[in-house]
Amino acid sequence: MKRIEQKFKTLQQHNQCAFIGYICAGDPNYQTSLEVIKQMPKNGVDIIEIGMPFSDPSGDGPIIENASKRAIANGMNLVKVLQLAKDFRKTDNNTPLVLMSYFNPLLKYGLERVFIDAWQNGFDGILIVDLPYEEENEVVDFIKKSNLDFIRLIAPNSDDHRIKKIVKNASGFIYLISMLGITGTKQAVVEDNQKNVQRIKKISNLPIAIGFGIQNYDQAKQFAKIKADGVVIGSTIVKEISKDFPEDQLIKNTIEVIKNFAKNIKA
Repeated sequence: MKRIEQKFKTLQQHNQCAFIGYICAGDPNYQTSLEVIKQMPKNGVDIIEIGMPFSDPSGDGPIIENASKRAIANGMNLVKVLQLAKDFRKTDNNTPLVLMSYFNPLLKYGLERVFIDAWQNGFDGILIVDLPYEEENEVVDFIKKSNLDFIRLIAPNSDDHRIKKIVKNASGFIYLISMLGITGTKQAVVEDNQKNVQRIKKISNLPIAIGFGIQNYDQAKQFAKIKADGVVIGSTIVKEISKDFPEDQLIKNTIEVIKNFAKNIKA
């Protein structure tokens, strides 16, 4: 059984909602990213989503956009993101890792190799933010050869007909976008998502994780109550990482704020 499937199965057996935490790889630097992702599972994060820094995002708001700029300025690229997963796997062979990327970096790396390399370096799933259903044939066969889960995004205004098409090649889990707009700019509303969760569960048996606009403990608790199988928190974590700590205390202090935040959410 793949790591993502096993994780959701274990959580469901204990009536728990998955906490999926996002970081932008290489923000503020490689070593801090590595130490943060090592600590995340120890403090309640069930699945880690590692974002490929990208200069021209279409779904990410200013918090993650600025994190990408910092990471790129420090030399982060896709080769190093794969190395980050490989280094993480030296001490953790259980926590699922999802690579979140825009299509351009994957295309530049080479579609024939990038998914296989991601799998071999320790990733379990791939989420391509700006690849619509109509263009997925570009990657589907390559992803299947790699054994990565193909995690698909569903917009809140997608109708049933489109959802059926989107989930056809999906695996791992479905990422339901909680609202129209970009990340980190406003809070998601539970009532706006309850019907969408119910609709998707009638169409697909895959777990549903909700992201965009979930920022704190109270929201996470509310989304768990509407039978979401997971909640994704990204911008708030990235914001915590971006705090201006002295360089000699950067890793220590960053880990501390992430530990406290993650424990509170998982509770």
